[in-house]
Amino acid sequence: MKVLEFARRVLFWTADFLKGGNIRRHLNDVSYIQMNYPNEESKKRERTYLIELLEHSVNTVPFYENLKGKVALENFPVVDKAYIRENFELFRSKKYIDKKKHKVSTSGSTGNPFCIYHNKTKRERNTADTIYFAKENGFEIGARLYYLRLWDKQYKKSRWLSWMQNIDMQSVDDLGEKEIEVWLKKFEKDSSTKSLLAYTSALQSIFKFLDAKKSNSLNTEVNSVIAIAEGLDDYVRKGVQKYFNTEVVSRYSNSENGIIAQQDIGKSNFKINWASYHVEILDLNHDVPVEHGESGRIVITDLFNYCMPMVRYDTGDIGRMVMESDGSLVFSKIEGRKMDMFTNTKGEFISSHIVHHILQFSGIDQFQFIEEENNEYIIKLKVSGNFDYENEDKLTNRYKEYFGEDAIIRVEYVDEIPLLASGKRKLVINNAMKKLNHQSKSNIAVVS
Repeated sequence: MKVLEFARRVLFWTADFLKGGNIRRHLNDVSYIQMNYPNEESKKRERTYLIELLEHSVNTVPFYENLKGKVALENFPVVDKAYIRENFELFRSKKYIDKKKHKVSTSGSTGNPFCIYHNKTKRERNTADTIYFAKENGFEIGARLYYLRLWDKQYKKSRWLSWMQNIDMQSVDDLGEKEIEVWLKKFEKDSSTKSLLAYTSALQSIFKFLDAKKSNSLNTEVNSVIAIAEGLDDYVRKGVQKYFNTEVVSRYSNSENGIIAQQDIGKSNFKINWASYHVEILDLNHDVPVEHGESGRIVITDLFNYCMPMVRYDTGDIGRMVMESDGSLVFSKIEGRKMDMFTNTKGEFISSHIVHHILQFSGIDQFQFIEEENNEYIIKLKVSGNFDYENEDKLTNRYKEYFGEDAIIRVEYVDEIPLLASGKRKLVINNAMKKLNHQSKSNIAVVS
């Protein structure tokens, strides 16, 4: 096994060398900037990449042509998925129209398809980012990677490529009790140096299965665990420690850009990928920066996508940025999408992470929270046979501490909470905010 892992690693870097060594150069650059940030040289490199991208954008991208002579980041408008989708051709660089490109599609949490193009350099940079951040958590190229995600047509690898890359693909849309049992037997039996990259909800399903079986720690060595796609809760953290005898870190990334930030082992803050992105935290309702420590929209500029520059791209996520003692800026919290946050009965925003407190009640297999109008909240539960229905009052009273004592909370029991097209399970639906946003858009249309 070790010999094969070494051979795969040598083969990867040999192939890169024969193609010009671009991934190695990107990896060296990413490593330098990340390991030395925020010293002046690393910040200077990031500023250079930003200026070069903005110059390219105003000179080759129709949407930004009116900004010639005004190449300062604050002059660029904030854009989001919906705006890019509606004005797709305006965001394509004329310089890359006839060049080879890679199409990236994502359904996101809204179900509306969204696609962009990546140029070759962007793809190479993403590969370098992946190698760097995986290694930060103990994973080396060539080692066995168990990867639990939605393996749809866009991402699924051929049998030959998955063998070459040493990846075990398990799709989350096929992860019932029987599949979990088979996967665990294979995982425990595998004696290779192995790591795990998985949707948080997939890990949650595995640990619920093991808890129900009253299992002990797995008799296998796990090198690293990275949770992706959804927020990481204490239940999963404790599950990784109990069953895999290691620590888990959370990675913040998206399909259209790549890895934006990742936790270090044992740390709660997220180290931002300043090597490949410029990150801003803007007010929830206005395109102005917030103070450090305040929640706001995560807005990024992708420094290496020249095919379809994404300048000041509103990710749809909410986060807080703080300065550490060495002067580096990190995320102290990533809340998820604004549309996935709650408001309490006073109209104040509260974190969607409160939903994870429901895991303190045993016998709950799946859950979903829905905020309706008029201070009404619905909690949908898929429960197992050992759920104590007498706990329903305790559960609703617990959440009145967050939503307000005058909140109307209704519990509904369901057979299944369906997966989204992305393979993720939507934990929070805010119908009240959706209606408010729709009314705001309607009002804007009337005024204009």
